[in-house]
Amino acid sequence: MFKAFKKKSTKSKIAIIAIAVLILALVVYVLYSQFKPEEPVQYEMVKVVKGSITDSLEVSGTVKSGYSHNFVAIDGVVAEAVKVSVGDEVKKGDLIATFNVSGASQYLVEAKKDYDSAQKDYNNAVAAAKNTSASKANNEKAVKDKKAEIAAKEKEIAALESQLEAAGSAVTEASIPQEQIDAIVAQMRESGATEEQINAFVSAASSVKVPSSDSNNAVYQAVIQKNLELSKLNAELTALQAEGAVTISTDNDTYLDALKNVADSKKKTYEGIKSVYDELKNGWYADKDGIITKVNIKPGEAFVPVQENTDAYGLSSLFGNTQYSGILSSIIGSSEDSKIGTGVTLDSYEDLIVSVSVGKADLIKISTGMAATITSLNKTYEGEITYVAASATEQDGLDISSITGSLLGGSGSGGALVEVKIKNPDKNVVIGFDADVKIALQEVNDVLKVPVEAVLYDSGSYYVYIYDSKEGTVKKQTITHGILDDTHYQIVSGINEGDEVIKSPDPALADGAKVAQKKA
Repeated sequence: MFKAFKKKSTKSKIAIIAIAVLILALVVYVLYSQFKPEEPVQYEMVKVVKGSITDSLEVSGTVKSGYSHNFVAIDGVVAEAVKVSVGDEVKKGDLIATFNVSGASQYLVEAKKDYDSAQKDYNNAVAAAKNTSASKANNEKAVKDKKAEIAAKEKEIAALESQLEAAGSAVTEASIPQEQIDAIVAQMRESGATEEQINAFVSAASSVKVPSSDSNNAVYQAVIQKNLELSKLNAELTALQAEGAVTISTDNDTYLDALKNVADSKKKTYEGIKSVYDELKNGWYADKDGIITKVNIKPGEAFVPVQENTDAYGLSSLFGNTQYSGILSSIIGSSEDSKIGTGVTLDSYEDLIVSVSVGKADLIKISTGMAATITSLNKTYEGEITYVAASATEQDGLDISSITGSLLGGSGSGGALVEVKIKNPDKNVVIGFDADVKIALQEVNDVLKVPVEAVLYDSGSYYVYIYDSKEGTVKKQTITHGILDDTHYQIVSGINEGDEVIKSPDPALADGAKVAQKKA
């Protein structure tokens, strides 16, 4: 075979050698491909470091005015000039409207008359109560004395009846003769007895049965007389007790309190209407910078109140900053004949809030004074929690336009209202627009932390993969975590500062597997 190869031409020899080398290279490649070691999977590694983490809650809400002033008008008042329309921006001190109040003066007069009448009733009751105290003492003594007279009279009658029985004569029961009853009635009328007293006496005397005896006529007559006197005494006692009951009722504290409450309510109504009347007479002026969101008045036309839920006025905004803001329920009712209504509403731009709904799990973490950030139209503002509802509500939607200040409200079934005041708002914050709110719930400093992508969860446990750079292997390690933010977990136990962990590991990665660090 070698001799045959030597006989070949140089060209043929080169070709044979080239083919042999190619075959050998192919065999070597196939063998290498079959038996070469598998390349370890490459991962990005991150070191466990110390730092700060802030736990936060992100929610969306609606921008509202934290201060809404309802300028209130009285039925019949005529707007002479209206300087604003819905959507107008106003500055503090700007004139809003002027009025002719003559058409509304009747309500002020009626309210004053009602108040004066209620106060008079209360004053009369107080005066009567003072007299009642003395009358009650006199009545109690008179009742006591009358009962003593009755007891003495009953003893006299018992003694006379004993005499009749001791006489041994036949004794029968008989009614008191009508003529003797009539004689006593005549005496009672002459002495000024009332018909009620007389009727009570006649009823008692007519029902009395007295013992009679033919042989003891004088004693029998005395029994009749004493029983008539007893009936009269019982009638007088009944009258005294009835008089005492009336005295007690007029002296009752509850009765006086009820009259005072009526008088106080009428007073608040009068003072409230007078406050509205005076404000109308002086004209309406903006008390803050803001925007006009409602106009229910027209120049030259008499004002007719639009029936609204009384909550729409807001207890703190009914009269702006006047002292009569607490009388809403007294002068604005749900009845069809309400004399008061909102003419213009001014929402302040100086006090903008975002109203959000928070679930019960997050509500317990939130308190007033907490910091927050608000994002509106891609611009971020600092904020602060100013109100946290005490409980969840079941309203269909959040409607802070019907709430002024920090009254309870709700936003969606089962949610609790939280209000976030926006610090230094500008034109990018628009009333009625949505805004995103991020509330800083808790901050921890100088704690171990790892990226959220490094932490996996399985079967109730959280774990990471620790990388051993010397061996090129990983260890699956269970951890305990604390709070977390958008990017990091706080590590409480399981790993140490300086450890390297895999970022975004494969959940199926085996404990002890070979891995490689991904090159930058």
